[in-house]
Amino acid sequence: MRKSICIIDDEIRSRERVKRILDSRDDFLIVGEADNGKAAVALIDEKLPDIVLLDIKMPGLSGFQVLRQAQHKPAVIFITAYNEHAVQAFEIHAVDYVLKPFQDDRLFEALSRVPSRTIPDDQVLQQLSTLVEGGSAGIRKYQTRFTVKDRFELKVVDVDDIDFFATEDSLVCLYTDGIRYIVDRSLSQIEQSVNPEQFFRAHRKSLVNLNRVERILPWGRGRYVLKFSHDERVHVSKDKTREFKTLIGLV
Repeated sequence: MRKSICIIDDEIRSRERVKRILDSRDDFLIVGEADNGKAAVALIDEKLPDIVLLDIKMPGLSGFQVLRQAQHKPAVIFITAYNEHAVQAFEIHAVDYVLKPFQDDRLFEALSRVPSRTIPDDQVLQQLSTLVEGGSAGIRKYQTRFTVKDRFELKVVDVDDIDFFATEDSLVCLYTDGIRYIVDRSLSQIEQSVNPEQFFRAHRKSLVNLNRVERILPWGRGRYVLKFSHDERVHVSKDKTREFKTLIGLV
């Protein structure tokens, strides 16, 4: 029997990523999503989900306040970037506590614990210790910098300063502040190494840093061109347009 799930997170990219992960399985059914605490309480009591994937720090009410106010009591898996609330999460009998960023398998591991959520307290604390203090094998560390050749030297570029990557004449190039550097890796390899909540495959030949996009320009028939600070432009391909619109809240 399919388990119903509500996704509650104030970051649309986080919600979209979780939905893409769950779309690969037919044993879960997403019945709703919310981006703030007040809406989350109403959603839980209306949809009565089996499972809630819940962020902790949100506008209005925190994840803990949401659970206290909701009349329906589903199984809870916290998905958050902050580990300081882990003990409190387990005190309210959360099934699991997943730290961002995470691999797909880490989410499925957490979901697999839902049917047998009544485990002894000492085992819960042992799992918590492994997750928070020692780190979990399922927690993925994304690449934070790239080293490129700059004439006769090597230059380190912070991932947050990268505008986009693009394939040009069989070469992969990194663009930052109007300067282009060649990267000795394929675009697919780079896509796998960076945070998918930050970088978006706008086209088969381009991977863009959404945080660096300055303007979104219409480009006929509902498509878009992304403009960066030094007037570089990247087209969003037809098959990626709907996903892009969802990410930026246009649908």
